[in-house]
Amino acid sequence: MEKLKERMDAFSDAVIAIIITIMVLELPIPKHDLFSEYMQFGKAVGIFFISFCFVANIWYQHSMLFNDAKTMNDHIFIREFIFLAFLSLMPIFTKIITYDTNRTTVLAYEILNIIVNGLFVRLSYAVIKQKYTDQQDIKRIFHKVYGNHNNFLGYASITILVLAYFFPKAMVVVYLAMPVISFVTTRHDYTDLQDVAQLPKNEKEQFLETSGSSLRELRLMQREIMRKYRGKGRNNPEMQAELTALFQSHPELKNKRGRRF
Repeated sequence: MEKLKERMDAFSDAVIAIIITIMVLELPIPKHDLFSEYMQFGKAVGIFFISFCFVANIWYQHSMLFNDAKTMNDHIFIREFIFLAFLSLMPIFTKIITYDTNRTTVLAYEILNIIVNGLFVRLSYAVIKQKYTDQQDIKRIFHKVYGNHNNFLGYASITILVLAYFFPKAMVVVYLAMPVISFVTTRHDYTDLQDVAQLPKNEKEQFLETSGSSLRELRLMQREIMRKYRGKGRNNPEMQAELTALFQSHPELKNKRGRRF
């Protein structure tokens, strides 16, 4: 299964590369020296960049997700193929919205984005779940680490979808911001999940019980420690000692320990 996983990685990268290539080839090249055709070409390039940013962000998250996975089971293969099948529709939906930017095409484009993001979240959970033996803990950690960002992006997508019904052309511009926001908000999530999964049992529980605002502060401090020891391995004893000290000194966690004991 390890060799099959490597072939699946290569296949997925090839599919995503082809998706981006097709989108470029579908750009309407001006055939006459007319201002209207140049305007249409400029609009097409802008929409291409929206789709490019979306697919590129998916590729980045996909690469991070599968980077540490050693094998893949049949369940993950099925989810991967379904995810890639819907992602492969991006060039045709990009072409449709380029040639006729109306309410129906803009809504269809955003619905496809939501479906692809939803399928990727399900794929992410399946891959992460396979890696860890403590299924109950990893499920709780996954929802804690990914939950706020996924909920925010989900609500934002639905809001944009509703607004696109009334202001389709204006929302096309907003679409460009979504993959950028997604990248900024989720780029550390997988690393955070790995760090939390390696914590001792009691510190895991403390992390899971931390409130949203304190959790953001805690994760920033964790990343500072991780950057300090970058290249020295995740099991570096000095780094683990600093992470333990962080949990022991964090005000909210200290209060939780005091109430618990």
